[in-house]
Amino acid sequence: MAERHMLMTTQEIRALVNAALADPSIDLAVPLGMSLMLREGLRTTVLTALSRADYHPAVDDVPGSLTYRDGDHVRVAKLSPETELLLAVHLEQ
Repeated sequence: MAERHMLMTTQEIRALVNAALADPSIDLAVPLGMSLMLREGLRTTVLTALSRADYHPAVDDVPGSLTYRDGDHVRVAKLSPETELLLAVHLEQ
């Protein structure tokens, strides 16, 4: 039987981010990796090569984006608000 993956709700992500801001020992890499994979359709390996310069925050109505390497190509992925929140705090840690 196939296992169904459950995404964290926006409220759960906010609570986790607030906890991570209060306690730097909380690692956001796993929830961020899952969000990149399940919400944005990216491989989890994108996270291992990620740098702050790859993240482009949302501005007004334009969603945030992430540039990443896919072999010899550089690709751009639009980020959901949930993934963007996790990513921004993850990069600050």
